[in-house]
Amino acid sequence: MVVPFEVTSNSNRICGELITPDDTRKLPCLILGHGFTGNRNERMLVEISRKLAESGIASIRFDYNGHGESEGAPENVTVAGELSDLRAVLDYARKSECVDASHIFAGGHSVGGLVPIYLYEQVPEQIEGLVLISPALSLYHEFVEELTEDRLVSMMNGEPVDFGNFRVGRKIIDECSMLNPFETAASMQPEALLIHGKCDRNTPAFNSVLLKKLWGEHAKLCLIEGADHCYMSSKATGEVADQVTRWMQNALN
Repeated sequence: MVVPFEVTSNSNRICGELITPDDTRKLPCLILGHGFTGNRNERMLVEISRKLAESGIASIRFDYNGHGESEGAPENVTVAGELSDLRAVLDYARKSECVDASHIFAGGHSVGGLVPIYLYEQVPEQIEGLVLISPALSLYHEFVEELTEDRLVSMMNGEPVDFGNFRVGRKIIDECSMLNPFETAASMQPEALLIHGKCDRNTPAFNSVLLKKLWGEHAKLCLIEGADHCYMSSKATGEVADQVTRWMQNALN
């Protein structure tokens, strides 16, 4: 069953879907966020929702502000803004008649795997665990290495920069220069699943290795052979969905 919903975050309408098996019980739920320039209907996220529903677990997929069907200008996207979006979606989940509020997990892919770390820092009592897929913990460096030639000039002039079909504003780059997600992660001990493609050339797999070192036995690290940042092959997508489903089942037992 798919239940569309809307919430409000910083005056923006945020669109999402609650996906559940055909079940009238309150269910555990995984909230899934997409990466920068992405949307909630990416194949990997859809496949995770499908596998979870088959296992009796609900999931929520939503579009961050400036992405997909949600409101907001891409050049105004920031990590803080996405954290606000995630908080609004969490509040929706906790009030839903379909969701067991004592068993809510948060996660996502790339930047969608960064924001839940800050959510857990704020409300650890509301999050049972984290599912971080290729978390973009070195986001600032990933941005600035793309700022060459015309992009560099535009950014120095305070103008948005085109990254493909997505316009990036100066605000998120300045913000990311001040963030230290590893320092934040070191202050917590969440139960977590860390998934990373061994061939990821966008976000270093060592990010997840370092998180595993910080969180020790509380975290499970899964490195996917041959997988890139977006898990483009059907094999890689299926393996990610299987790993998430098995970990969720074990976490709930």
